[in-house]
Amino acid sequence: MEATIFSIVFALLSGTYIYRSFRIIEEGQVALVERFGKYQKTMEPGINIVLPFLDRIALIKSSREQVLEISPQPCTTSDSVSVSVSGVMYWQISDLKDARYNIENVDKSLMVSLATQIQTQIGRCDLDHIIGGQERINEEILQGMSNDTKAWGIKVLRVRLGEITIPTSVLQSMEKQKAAEIEKKAMISRSEGEKTSEIKKAEAVALSNKVLAESERQVRLEQTEAMALSIERIADAIANHPNGQEAVQYLLAQKYLEMGQAIGESPSSKVLFMDPKSIPGAIQSLLAMSDSKITEALAKQPYGAVSNISPTVRNLPVQEVKPFKPPSDSEKGSPSNN
Repeated sequence: MEATIFSIVFALLSGTYIYRSFRIIEEGQVALVERFGKYQKTMEPGINIVLPFLDRIALIKSSREQVLEISPQPCTTSDSVSVSVSGVMYWQISDLKDARYNIENVDKSLMVSLATQIQTQIGRCDLDHIIGGQERINEEILQGMSNDTKAWGIKVLRVRLGEITIPTSVLQSMEKQKAAEIEKKAMISRSEGEKTSEIKKAEAVALSNKVLAESERQVRLEQTEAMALSIERIADAIANHPNGQEAVQYLLAQKYLEMGQAIGESPSSKVLFMDPKSIPGAIQSLLAMSDSKITEALAKQPYGAVSNISPTVRNLPVQEVKPFKPPSDSEKGSPSNN
């Protein structure tokens, strides 16, 4: 009977011992085992064997990613602007043994380290770089946190700066500065636009002047060629027609008289005194011109002046131009009746 009871007790103790020898660790957790108060091993997820009454599970922690958020911290930038910055850090345990024995309080230590890194990195930058360079600051804080937690068995995954609170007076100054920069850029854009417009106008005027000059040159060339052809034809007509010279002499005398008439009709004309004896002499001088001199005189006429000679004038009969008879003394003394 006693043997039976002993066997039952032994079986119960053996079953309990064996049962307590197997420990199951859930996925996403790690456990630290101590034997007589000294580190023995780290248990991974799954079934693990321990020695009851000798080993004990001293610590069970999550191996999953965790989040640590800190409230806004007062910081001073390199240009002496006081701001408040919050932050968030994502981390996980990489070595439970180091996290157990190398640091007293993991959560508090991480919070203090993150606040210190934020203040340090913000103090190295001015306000403009903080607002526009948060990604770079995040990388620098992450690097600093990794150096601090390397011996703690903690792996810092990401760091993100939170809300940045800037004083109202500084915000107003920044808005004024931004408005001034925008106005400056607008003025530069307008100046560049006006400059481009002036350049385009100058190029257009230069091209127009070039085209106009080329057109005028072409017109003068055509006029010169037409004048040369006209003079050549007139010269041929004078040389070949039997009455050509007499017709030219008649036209020259007519032009001489028309010139006097034009002078008299001009609004700015003055009284022109002419010796009556000089008119016949001038006509006689014109009649005495040689063929070559007549041709040269015709060439000096304005373009188109000699081209208006009608065929009727060209075929005028030869007429003798008589000398002008000067008035007698009695005619000079007699008053004219107007």
